[in-house]
Amino acid sequence: MIEIDGSYGEGGGQILRSALALSMVERQDIKVFDIRANRPNPGLSHQHLMAIKAASEICGASTEGVEKGSTEIIFEPGEIKGGVYNFDIGTAGSITLLLQALIPPALEAKEEITLKVRGGTDVKWSPPYDYFENVFLELLRRMNGDINSKLIKRGHYPKGGGKVKVTIKPSELRDISLSEGIDKIEGRAFVSELPEHIAERMKKQVLKEFMELDTSISVESYESASPGTGIVVWTRGGKVLGKGVLGEKGVPAEEVGEEAVEGLKKDIESNVDLDPNAADQLIPFLALLNEHGTLTMRKSTSHLETNAWLVNRFFDDAVELVEKKNKVEIRY
Repeated sequence: MIEIDGSYGEGGGQILRSALALSMVERQDIKVFDIRANRPNPGLSHQHLMAIKAASEICGASTEGVEKGSTEIIFEPGEIKGGVYNFDIGTAGSITLLLQALIPPALEAKEEITLKVRGGTDVKWSPPYDYFENVFLELLRRMNGDINSKLIKRGHYPKGGGKVKVTIKPSELRDISLSEGIDKIEGRAFVSELPEHIAERMKKQVLKEFMELDTSISVESYESASPGTGIVVWTRGGKVLGKGVLGEKGVPAEEVGEEAVEGLKKDIESNVDLDPNAADQLIPFLALLNEHGTLTMRKSTSHLETNAWLVNRFFDDAVELVEKKNKVEIRY
């Protein structure tokens, strides 16, 4: 049994989700202790309980300590089973974070898995759906991952109500296929239960800043249980980089658009392989490869460092972070 300190590094729910994913893939029993110990409300919240429940259902796991507020669990996975699964996180719990824990084992299953999930699609402290689809999943597809995702309905804080359907076919991952060059910038500005001009202003700001590149930003206005707005931009071509920013009350739409532009521009100008958010999300998949390589990003993050530490608890020295001048390398 691998014992994992849930308070290490960033010390949030990502440790638990990544640990569950790797436990299922490797059929390795785990004990996670001091879960979210340094948070204002330590232990398992509703969203973390849902991740454990979903993981247990997919692989028929035996568990201990799975209750709200628990700071220690034992997870003993069984065989990953194909089929159709329905999960309701409740309110605005992040759909994209839950899927991060379920996609690695689904790729290793013997049969196709379809995940239908209800919750929040575009909520704080998690990848917005359009980033998940157009950056994270696109990178996995470039690693030979056969994954199809469909946004059925958006859901925002506090009521959620979003719906996403993801189908994953068994796939043997290969080293990621990236090359030089960016052909165009794409993006989506979205708004729900708020004036549509908010999304139009975000779009205008992005177009103004990326005048030198072929840029296409769509605008989506829709109904949802709670109001919400934001913008996600990403590159197409040899590299897949992206940035998503959600709108907040009192923050002008132009500032939201500018924040998205600034993050993406920095990555483009740094000539790196991955943006900082994609880097930490991709670490578990890189650790599973039977190939070796190097990927670059312009800076490290606490999530990246924590995820690198975690995968090395399962696989000795599977990944290494190396600081270089103006860049950070992931060596795997």
